[in-house]
Amino acid sequence: MNRFIPSLKSPQAWMIFGLIALLAGSLAFVGWAVYDSRKGTPAVPVETVAAEEPAPVIEPPPPPPEYYCPLDGAEYEDRAMTLKRPVVVQVDNAPGARPQSGLGLADVVYEGMAEGQITRFTAVFGCRDAEVAGPVRSARLIDLELVPEYQALLANSGASTGVINALAAAPDVANIDQGSYPAAFWRVADRYAPHNLMTSTGLVRQVAAAAGYADQVELAGYSFKSDAPVAAPLGSISIPYSPWADVGYTYDATTNSWLRTQDGIAHIDTLTGTQLSAKNVIIQYVPVYESDIMEDANNYGLIFQLTGSGKALIFQDGKVISGTWSRTAKDSITSYIDDSGTNIRLNRGTTWIQLVPTDFPSVAWG
Repeated sequence: MNRFIPSLKSPQAWMIFGLIALLAGSLAFVGWAVYDSRKGTPAVPVETVAAEEPAPVIEPPPPPPEYYCPLDGAEYEDRAMTLKRPVVVQVDNAPGARPQSGLGLADVVYEGMAEGQITRFTAVFGCRDAEVAGPVRSARLIDLELVPEYQALLANSGASTGVINALAAAPDVANIDQGSYPAAFWRVADRYAPHNLMTSTGLVRQVAAAAGYADQVELAGYSFKSDAPVAAPLGSISIPYSPWADVGYTYDATTNSWLRTQDGIAHIDTLTGTQLSAKNVIIQYVPVYESDIMEDANNYGLIFQLTGSGKALIFQDGKVISGTWSRTAKDSITSYIDDSGTNIRLNRGTTWIQLVPTDFPSVAWG
């Protein structure tokens, strides 16, 4: 036996063996205790920091769509309002027909000489309606020009034989006359016939739709701008057609508009109860001829040549702009161009167009 290993029979051997056993037991106990203390402990998760996500971008809601009336520039949210087919009403201006109704709601009003040294109005109602418009009188040759320009429905009380034949031969004129569509007209009791026939633009559209006429059109229309009144405005405009039709306008700075007078008296609309006014007054010089159509016992009907070009004066913002008018075809809207060749934009609102002969000398302003 090796001399270095003590015999188990000796006391030293038992002592060493005991120490080894004691040490091994201690190590085993410590190992078990450590294991036991950890085996039920949940693992601690390792926290990680995620990259910060950008805040979502909230887009503002789109603005409501903006649609503009092609004839007076008024804004509408409903596009259908700007597609309404215009109604042209022939309105009487004989002394017995005054004051008229509904002219203040028209988008565009034309005035020109008729027979007997009086004028007549051709009122164009586009996006707005007039519950009462009139007094309504018979169609004239001018309707062959203006109705196609606005793709309109024509409301009138009839016409002379020559004009009736001309209208019937015009495929671009939707003629809503009293004789064929009596439901769109009525007479009032506060004046004498023939100056007491009235209509409603809403009724005209209703009977026209029932007859199969289109109730919507898409017009190119005029160009518009915002008001820009000048610091030193003009005071007045004078268009003396005749002793029985002396037309004037006075500038109103508070509304940047022209207040209309007739024979020196404020021209009142009985429907609105207010003086007629215009944002734009246009003096349009046009060739005017006598036709071979007899309108009454003593007078021939007049032809207004509204296709082509000529001189024009445009009054807006308290000033006058010298220029020309131009219209290339009957279904085209007339354009107005200043002396530098720039298209003249109209102020938003009603426009009155005063048709005068090319050699008319008497328009004045100041």
